[in-house]
Amino acid sequence: MSILQPFGKFIARHLVVKCKKCGKEKLLSAFDYYAGDGGKQCISCRLTSRLMKPLIHRFFSEMSVSEKVTRQLVSDPRMAKSMLNAVKGVAKFGIRKPQPAGVPVVIVWNFTNQCNLKCLHCHQDSHPILNRSELTTSQALKVVDNMADAGISILTFSGGEPLIRPDLYKVAKYATDMGIFCSISTNGTLVARGIPEKLYRAGIKSVEIGLDGVSAKTHDFLRNTPGSFNATIEGIKNCAKFGKFNDIAIATTLNKMNFKEIPQIIDLCENLGATKFYLNRIIAAGRGKNATHLDVSPKEKMEVLNHLYDRFVLAVHGNGIRCYTRGMTYFARLCHQRSNGNFFPVSEVLSGYDTIFKEEWWSEISKIIKTFAEGFGSCSAGLTYAGLSAEGDLLPCVPAPIKLGNLLEEKLEDIWTYNETLNYIRDRRSLKGACSKCAYNGLCGGCRYTAYEGVGDWLDTDIS
Repeated sequence: MSILQPFGKFIARHLVVKCKKCGKEKLLSAFDYYAGDGGKQCISCRLTSRLMKPLIHRFFSEMSVSEKVTRQLVSDPRMAKSMLNAVKGVAKFGIRKPQPAGVPVVIVWNFTNQCNLKCLHCHQDSHPILNRSELTTSQALKVVDNMADAGISILTFSGGEPLIRPDLYKVAKYATDMGIFCSISTNGTLVARGIPEKLYRAGIKSVEIGLDGVSAKTHDFLRNTPGSFNATIEGIKNCAKFGKFNDIAIATTLNKMNFKEIPQIIDLCENLGATKFYLNRIIAAGRGKNATHLDVSPKEKMEVLNHLYDRFVLAVHGNGIRCYTRGMTYFARLCHQRSNGNFFPVSEVLSGYDTIFKEEWWSEISKIIKTFAEGFGSCSAGLTYAGLSAEGDLLPCVPAPIKLGNLLEEKLEDIWTYNETLNYIRDRRSLKGACSKCAYNGLCGGCRYTAYEGVGDWLDTDIS
């Protein structure tokens, strides 16, 4: 991130201003100019573009990226939006490590609290009854407008079970048309034949399905619903048969019943055609507060994470499924330590982009990914990610039942920039306890919600 130092807050603020004559931010105009597509720019934007061209070249050349690939990157709308967001973060918050984005890169939307399962660990305490306070379709579309105006990159429809809402396809298509990359997190039991194509047509390019065991014995135990294992497996198969999704991710919640099965679960995921594996942990929120007795010991957790590292390295070399964690930021620390700093997970907020990197620019992109991982690492809450409730309330993260502001009433960008809770959470220079003394607090930093839930302070030690 040293290349950003010459900018400072002042220059960053200049770059993110939208020109009234040209109709776009000056940084985006500079990207167009660099890519050879400057078109008709006003005098001010043309001057900025000319001044920025050598800086853009220097930024990427320091990471061994050729001019040809740099042109591809800055002309790609997804990348341009992400880089604009990063500079917005500098304009608003100054240069920090980890660096907050100007607006959330990712929002995970609990699209409904309705669900057809009764999972023991559900951090939403989801249920089969519709809550009348949930957003209507027209309200949901207004919320999407708010997110699009702010410039978020990725929207994940979650829940509850998002497929229960019949307007999912309409809202997802609307978000996609507004330039937002859409994905879905589902329990998979409702992904019947034909559903993958409907999702894809609605603009959802990535799916994540929860699978908590290698057999019905372990999966159905945590999902608290007989028959859910077979239905979930069928849903995964249907997605794989469809064959058009960017990613088919499987999410497994680590617990005492399945921790010995994790290697087999990963093998099963590969055999079913999944491309990505996430290992979650039980979070003390919703029904999860009553399921903490199912959590594994620290020794058992490290045993599993070491196996996950072995899989992670295999995937780095092109052999096997990509393996990550959620809620266990210390996995990045473990990877960094075991590999002497060579291999560690990209920040979760870049999920959805890593396949694009690999397919289009992988030969020259690894250092960019590493730079972003180092600069935007640590727990993503308050930095690059936020949750959104079924009622439209912005949350620090999905499990946290703390309303920061409602997107029907306030601008997302204003909440993100000025909310006191978010500004407290993102001040990682003020971490307390063991996390404050750790050399890896910029890469790991601990789960901030776990600290809050455990001792009432977002910046205290992650006790998980």
